[in-house]
Amino acid sequence: MSAPIRQAALLVGGRGTRLGALTETIPKPLAPVAGRPFLDWQIEEVARHGFARITLLAGYKAEQIVERYAGRTVRDAALEVLVESEPLGTAGALKLFADKLEERFLLLNGDTLFSVNLLDLPLHTEQSLATLALRRTAPGGRYGTVDLAADGRVTGFQERSPERSGPINGGIYALDRRIVGWIGDGPVSLEAEVFPRLAKAGLLRGTLYDAEFIDIGIPEDLARAQMLIPAMQRRPAAFLDRDGVLIKDTGYPHDPAQAEWTPGAAAAVKALNDSGHYVFVVTNQAGVARGYYPPEQVHVLHRWMAAALAAQGAHVDAWEHCPHHPDGSVAAFRGDCRRRKPNPGMIEDLMAAWPVRAEGSFLVGDKPTDLAAAAAVNLPGYHFTGGALDEFLRSTRR
Repeated sequence: MSAPIRQAALLVGGRGTRLGALTETIPKPLAPVAGRPFLDWQIEEVARHGFARITLLAGYKAEQIVERYAGRTVRDAALEVLVESEPLGTAGALKLFADKLEERFLLLNGDTLFSVNLLDLPLHTEQSLATLALRRTAPGGRYGTVDLAADGRVTGFQERSPERSGPINGGIYALDRRIVGWIGDGPVSLEAEVFPRLAKAGLLRGTLYDAEFIDIGIPEDLARAQMLIPAMQRRPAAFLDRDGVLIKDTGYPHDPAQAEWTPGAAAAVKALNDSGHYVFVVTNQAGVARGYYPPEQVHVLHRWMAAALAAQGAHVDAWEHCPHHPDGSVAAFRGDCRRRKPNPGMIEDLMAAWPVRAEGSFLVGDKPTDLAAAAAVNLPGYHFTGGALDEFLRSTRR
């Protein structure tokens, strides 16, 4: 399997003339949604999937994009802003900045939010230069539709019509950098010029999703976004213990070279990602308090786990651990802690920091202390005693 995509590029150079006077002073992606620029919502949604780089391709009033985002870090993703000196269209910007693009990268339109597992799409790029995330049905009649063959090939595009309901282009693409060779000089449209040519050559694929979709390109949808986007971010969460659930509890595991995955662990996490759950790890790490390994080693193992999950199209949104223990030999970590299970502090902190919807949320653990932490915040707790984790989750959540 090829390495996971580490770069996500966002097309944020358009003016958005259909939004009227609003975009005379700001670029369209900075249109306010529920008290924040739309682009803030989109960047956070991308960053939680674990991309190392988020590249903003800016144009119209680019200085505002630069001022707000250049050089920032969001959830460990480094933000960079590249500015075109003249309008080059959605494809022209890719050609201009080809040397800044990785061999494979994700591209997102800067005026849409499509709530899919962004790591799922790259799994479908092996036989193509581009794979499109397609919404199975169109919200309204203002979108053109996509012709999709049974084998996943995109064979053509149709003009919008009230008689057709989908699928539509969701504005998210997994691309091979070789697509630049299909882009001519001057302003070029990716959607109107490049994709139809790739479709004719059999180099374009599509994957269908049923997730929420919003396009802020017209005033009516921008108004609808004020409530829809915050609602889209409120998701149920799966709180997963680490040792004994995701990886085998071999006795204070901390070395990636010796860590063993539980059967079905990656598939279980991906299934949760695909279903729209936040996925959080909540793990007691008394090995730090006992001096078996330094605090940084916890993060070393988590980074290794994150990379392995990404290669399977899966991700953990946040990794929480408690290094304390009442009998610890390291003074800095000796003592009880509100975050050490059975105390619910890690769960409480995550529910305060993320827009978690309690309904549908749950915890999976292998010890009574895990289940007690879940009960303390009125969440269902499932006792995992071994076997395949993905099968266990399917059986408990029927």
